Amino acid sequence: MDSQQLNDATKYKNWRSQLLNNQIAINHINPLYIHRAQKDGSILYALLDLDATPPEVTTLNPICFLKGDAVSMLVVLIAEETNEKYVLLVKQRRICNGDFTYEHPAGMIDEEDPSPIEVAARELGEEAQLDVDPSELTPLFNKPLYSATATSDEALHFFYLERWMSLADIQAMNDKSTGAEGENEHTQLYIATFPEAHGLVSNIHGVMSHLQYLQKVGDFETMKKLPG
Repeated sequence: MDSQQLNDATKYKNWRSQLLNNQIAINHINPLYIHRAQKDGSILYALLDLDATPPEVTTLNPICFLKGDAVSMLVVLIAEETNEKYVLLVKQRRICNGDFTYEHPAGMIDEEDPSPIEVAARELGEEAQLDVDPSELTPLFNKPLYSATATSDEALHFFYLERWMSLADIQAMNDKSTGAEGENEHTQLYIATFPEAHGLVSNIHGVMSHLQYLQKVGDFETMKKLPG
């Protein structure tokens, strides 16, 4: 298996092109670490040390964690019997602190992927065991949003999905194991009411998605019930 070279990676070329388009002079780029996918040797992440200068003659932060774009999906399951809204979360341990985290389904956009919305639909099939057509997904924002502009190139495309289901079918999804062992994923689905989900998520992406969704659909009654 041939390992992909940094200069050939689409995420690297896109990031470098954006710097040049924004009049950044790239003096030097040194890869400190590269992490590749086991299945095909493609680059997943890279930690880069760089010397780059904007037109203002200051120097940019010398470290960039290259990740590329990703998708995040808020899944709202609505009980047919009661109209109550439930949020489908993914439960897993994360390296940030070793504790269990509760997150929305998400995934990286690979080089061969056609579009973010199609990646989002595919990821919901893989991670949440939901058969979703891209037409069922609605963007939460009119553009991708960066997660940490000072240290990473990662931009997130946010979507939401509403699906009406019987309460029994919603509850049956709880605790299902969905992780791919070969990709070091050990995940379980967790079904929560909207207020409970808002209290459980520990990343700013999840909190922001909840608030944006409720505002977008005009559900201010549920918004009032969210914990502070």
